[in-house]
Amino acid sequence: MFIDFHIHYLPNLVPEEKILEDMDKYGVEKSVVMATPDHPRYTLLNLTGTNEESWKLVCRHPKRFIMAAYIEPRNVMEAQTQIDRYYDKGVRFVKMWPGHGFSPDDPMIYPVWEKLNDLKMGVILHMGMLGVRPQLGAKVNRMAGMNAKFGQPVLLDQPARMFPDVTFIIAHTAYPWTLEALDMSFMFENIYIDFSCGLGYEAYNLIDRLHPGRLPWERFLFASDTGGNAGPFVERWSELMKEPFFAPHAEDFFYNNGRKLLERLGAV
Repeated sequence: MFIDFHIHYLPNLVPEEKILEDMDKYGVEKSVVMATPDHPRYTLLNLTGTNEESWKLVCRHPKRFIMAAYIEPRNVMEAQTQIDRYYDKGVRFVKMWPGHGFSPDDPMIYPVWEKLNDLKMGVILHMGMLGVRPQLGAKVNRMAGMNAKFGQPVLLDQPARMFPDVTFIIAHTAYPWTLEALDMSFMFENIYIDFSCGLGYEAYNLIDRLHPGRLPWERFLFASDTGGNAGPFVERWSELMKEPFFAPHAEDFFYNNGRKLLERLGAV
């Protein structure tokens, strides 16, 4: 069995029935759904799985999907209000995107970390490099305010120390700062790493070449970063994890680590 810790609901691109069909076909028990910002950089690309739409999906299939509500922490008071609102609905994860122009260790957003810490919630952060969307035009891209420098894992060092009841999940292995992400997770029991999209394969390549000794296997999470059609990732990762260095950890990577985390945060 698999738990996919990172998908996006793309109702205009991937039909709901197709998501469930693929989950059943490939043995994906549950998927964590990242809500998408309601912003032209996404809506113009038909990426319309906003908080409202993602919540409707979860309500239709509560045993299959777990929501991570998108919040903008620089709107400090509104962010806290949204966290409370979704927590009361049973949501135990939020999604943040530092690449839109804020540092995770900016004291301005510490009241948001405080709220998440009080509720013992998880936060999934898009870390590492950022995509470029020239087809959207310069104006829309300027509006998004993107800057990859805020995706460096070391920026979680102080928040992870100060707010130990927040579970931080570094998405995409923070590639190309993957070694930094691995060591942050080794140092902090409240930092996990998801190996989503093609960048997860790059992280695998690094680990396979270096065989580091400081690897927190119990905090690695399988994730696809797809619209729910994760079949190709399930198939390829299933082959990759047969390699001797990885094989003892395959079941934990695909399922056990995610299940334990969901149970600990009360998300199942």
